[in-house]
Amino acid sequence: MKIRILTALMSIVLIFLMTFKSNAQLSVGGLLGGSSASVTGVNLKGFNPTSKMFLHGGALGNYAFNKKIGLQLELLYSGKGYNLEYTGDYQSFKAGQIKIQQKLNYLAIPLMFQYKMGDHKNYFHLDVGIVSNYLLGSKFNGDITIKQPNGDIETHILQAEFSPEKKDFSYALGVGLIANGISFAFRYEVGLNEIYIPETYSPKIFNRTFLVTVGYMIDLL
Repeated sequence: MKIRILTALMSIVLIFLMTFKSNAQLSVGGLLGGSSASVTGVNLKGFNPTSKMFLHGGALGNYAFNKKIGLQLELLYSGKGYNLEYTGDYQSFKAGQIKIQQKLNYLAIPLMFQYKMGDHKNYFHLDVGIVSNYLLGSKFNGDITIKQPNGDIETHILQAEFSPEKKDFSYALGVGLIANGISFAFRYEVGLNEIYIPETYSPKIFNRTFLVTVGYMIDLL
């Protein structure tokens, strides 16, 4: 429901903005950056998520309706994931520690509305929008360290079947700077739907990502 409401609102705003043709500008470019990804969610008591570093990059198109309002569409490879630790009793294991590393590879399509402050060549911008993520692949690693009653330590590979959802939708907020075609941007994304199919994983968790990006843009119109 949240995703449908956001999509409808974005569509209404887009139609409204299309009526403004004065000073319209079209730019294209590329971008590359790094991200710090982790998870947030409910029922995380006892679980300690930490961040993983990933790369992202791709192409973008930016349409400026006027000097203040713009729309940016991007097509990116985006790495997400997390490290997760749990210490304590778990199922039949006593005084055990579980460590999980999850990597998720997405084709990301951000659609961002921008409010600009400055001229066409040099300006700050505030961004808000939605990101559609389509899973390209995933990699899971996990192990369990168990302390036996006699003090011995055993480590076992965690055998688990976690099934990530094929689609992940996020909302995004960001700020950026354009200086003579060179772009610098910071963005924060939070997932709107669970990473995993509910029947295959507990607790419920959602992607959370901080992104830093540099890029270059050229004017077509």
